[in-house]
Amino acid sequence: MTTFADESRLTGSPTALPSAGCKIHAPSRKMIRIRWQIVWLVLLVAACTTSLGFRARAMCQDMGAISVGPSWAHPLGTDLLGRDLLLRLLTGGCISLAVGIVATAFATFLALAVGMLSGYAGQRTDYWLMRLVDVGQALPLTMLTLLLMACFGSNLWVLCLAIGATEWFSFARVVRARTLELRGQDFVDASIRMGQAHWRVILFHILPNMAATVRHYALLLTSNAILVEAFLSFLGLGIPPPHSSWGNMIVDGLQVMHAHPMQLLWPSIFLVTTVLAVTSLSDSI
Repeated sequence: MTTFADESRLTGSPTALPSAGCKIHAPSRKMIRIRWQIVWLVLLVAACTTSLGFRARAMCQDMGAISVGPSWAHPLGTDLLGRDLLLRLLTGGCISLAVGIVATAFATFLALAVGMLSGYAGQRTDYWLMRLVDVGQALPLTMLTLLLMACFGSNLWVLCLAIGATEWFSFARVVRARTLELRGQDFVDASIRMGQAHWRVILFHILPNMAATVRHYALLLTSNAILVEAFLSFLGLGIPPPHSSWGNMIVDGLQVMHAHPMQLLWPSIFLVTTVLAVTSLSDSI
């Protein structure tokens, strides 16, 4: 049977193209992946921001409702001290997300400053800055974070700075490699020959061309910072009580894991889903 396309080849007449409104294309798998990640993160940020107005209620203890199941008053139940699990999950999510964002911003600033200066200046500057990075990478980062927390206390800002100060070393090497690659490009060489200041070349020519690399690595650092905060809280060196984070909620859930497993599962689900969303988002965008 001869099709319309076969007749068009035989007669030499062009094949008619379908109109734009004839067919609705299904969304690609990549768009679906991006959508669920963005939906989860947007809903989580919105819910956590809304819960800030209920922080006092999240710390209230109802001794008559200890470790009860879901109800209208407590949609996810209560913990072993009678506190509402849903409110604690959301207020804890605020802290975990804040640590991830602030620590990543600090680490990104350090990595960009050291990496671009090292790659652009070269020679002795490059040598000594990379030796500094080598020393940082040789140290056990978890122990270094614990040392900083032990020296300066365990409040939110110290926790963010401690995590950020130990997460930028490998990022700086990535930035340096990208800067060396861009440093040899013709448009950078032309800008230098035209007499532009070095800081203008770095900020307006090199930095914009590594935006995709910075965005990808910053998202990976965000998910890693959230995990490090949960690990430190698990060890008792994170956010001090009565404030909640997903890490210390997991510790509380371990104490009643056999009798009330959902007190352990809910913060674990929120933590794993958020880290998975942020990590896979860095690969999708």
